[in-house]
Amino acid sequence: MVLNISSFIDRQVMSLMTEPIKTDLGLTETEMSLLLGPAFGITFAIAVFFMGRLADRYSRRAIIGWGVAIWSVMCTASGIASTFGQLFAARVGVGAGEATLSPSAYSLIADYFPPNRLATAMSIFTSGVFLGAGLAYLIGGLVVELVQTMQPWNLPVVGEIRPWQKVFVLLGAPGLLLALLALTIREPPRVLDAAGNRVVFRLPEVFAWFRRHAAAYGTFGVGIGLFAVVNYGTAFWFPAYFARAHGWETGKIGVIMGVATMVFGALGAILGGRVADRFKARGRSDGNLRVLVISAVVSVAVAFPLFAPPSEPVMIAALIVTNLVAAMPFGAAAAAAQEMTPRPMRGTASALLVFILNFIGLGVGPPAVALLTDHVFQDITRVGMSLLVVTVVGRSLSAVIVGLGLGAHRRVLAELSAAPA
Repeated sequence: MVLNISSFIDRQVMSLMTEPIKTDLGLTETEMSLLLGPAFGITFAIAVFFMGRLADRYSRRAIIGWGVAIWSVMCTASGIASTFGQLFAARVGVGAGEATLSPSAYSLIADYFPPNRLATAMSIFTSGVFLGAGLAYLIGGLVVELVQTMQPWNLPVVGEIRPWQKVFVLLGAPGLLLALLALTIREPPRVLDAAGNRVVFRLPEVFAWFRRHAAAYGTFGVGIGLFAVVNYGTAFWFPAYFARAHGWETGKIGVIMGVATMVFGALGAILGGRVADRFKARGRSDGNLRVLVISAVVSVAVAFPLFAPPSEPVMIAALIVTNLVAAMPFGAAAAAAQEMTPRPMRGTASALLVFILNFIGLGVGPPAVALLTDHVFQDITRVGMSLLVVTVVGRSLSAVIVGLGLGAHRRVLAELSAAPA
């Protein structure tokens, strides 16, 4: 969880410094958007598949340790970049390094915990996403203020370090200590065959498993992908909604969104894991996916007082509930991906889940809201209506599709439970 928090701080802190970076490096809006999006996101989405395969074959502890070191070094390198190309390369390095964490961590945690405790364990790890996102604003903001009062840095060869560059250095350099901390992670024993050799699934065997259980993986993937579409769309456009529709100042938006994400998002992630494990304890083998269905239904219900509120207190209450239920399914979803997959290919399944959440969620969510605002409502002050439509449609489809796949999910679990250990 600590490593997950660190990764999200390093990932998101650049968004606080877009204006000084653009000014100092003379960048265009397009160049800045490439640094914030594709430089990290596309690299992360592609690299995560390779890291998933490596996690199935080699030491997950070593993969995580090297990954933390790489993303910390590349975050620090962002602090000495003086051109667009150098900063782009550093962001690519951050994306490649961070792609190591989730596939290896999911696989490790699934080996640590029995099925009846797995969702809670996964939810504690995934709560780092929401803690890190909130801390990126709070800690990042404090560091930005701190560097403004510091004396100028002049380094050999590099020269003077600007204030925004100091932020990257101060946040990236301590990550090397976390890389050492990663070496304390225990590597559980792998699955062995009758001859005592490690079982490794070749790619044709991996694809054959996914094809045989296409209904289970397909409904799960589309359902959690649609859930992520809404999460990314609302997270990206919430500030504009509060500013345009309700006249909130930037400071108020930052504090309320930061606290809501960090506190209630993290609580929601852990609550989702606890509820899923309760379902398991009561004999519901599909409990992990039931959490997603319940969260989606509640999210639809509170979307109306959130985006068409009768008063501000009602809207803030709806925002709190939204943050809770928006985070609930992700630990349970990670557990579901692990429990429906044979142990020797869990890293690959984890990579597939991470790809869906990031590539589909981030790729579809924010543009969907923008397209509705521009071409349907044709009024930037009505972005709340766009958010309402995306939330209701996305969450409803997610609940229906996952609900239709519960039977297929149960059949996969039955097959694995009947197979030899």
